[in-house]
Amino acid sequence: MLYVDPHLKEVVRKQLEERSDRAGPAKRPLTTVKGTALLDLQFRAQVEGHSFISDERQSAGGHDAGPAPMRYFVAGPMLCHKVWVVKTAALMDLPLERLEGEISWYADEPIPRIVYTVTIDSGNSDDNIRTVVQGGAKGCLAFRTMERAARIEVGVVHNGRRIHDQVYGLT
Repeated sequence: MLYVDPHLKEVVRKQLEERSDRAGPAKRPLTTVKGTALLDLQFRAQVEGHSFISDERQSAGGHDAGPAPMRYFVAGPMLCHKVWVVKTAALMDLPLERLEGEISWYADEPIPRIVYTVTIDSGNSDDNIRTVVQGGAKGCLAFRTMERAARIEVGVVHNGRRIHDQVYGLT
């Protein structure tokens, strides 16, 4: 079973309250990432005490020392969405047994397409799971930003059955 700290509900409530108090331009950046070139197409990014390597595959001129930048870019909205799925479930007092996702980027022209499948196992109703997944889309700033640049096709699988399909963003 997916463990969620019982205090998360209050943390999320406070975070949402702080968000609602904001008006106008942000006073500070949400985050700042620094990058350093290492070798050929290989770079190290550093953020808040963490670092990670980005590189291209060998056939593209890199050394395959880490995922290419686009892989991080595509992973970001998926991971953020999953964070907000858990936060929404915590606010609704809904336990989740398993939460997984798979996201694919298609460089369609003129509008890029993302296909994202969210898989959840739980004892909750299908309606509650749809609400939780939609809450992830609403709460995640990376997902909402991606909606402005691409078509996002989200499919939801609950307890092994596909229960919902929704398109976000550009069509």
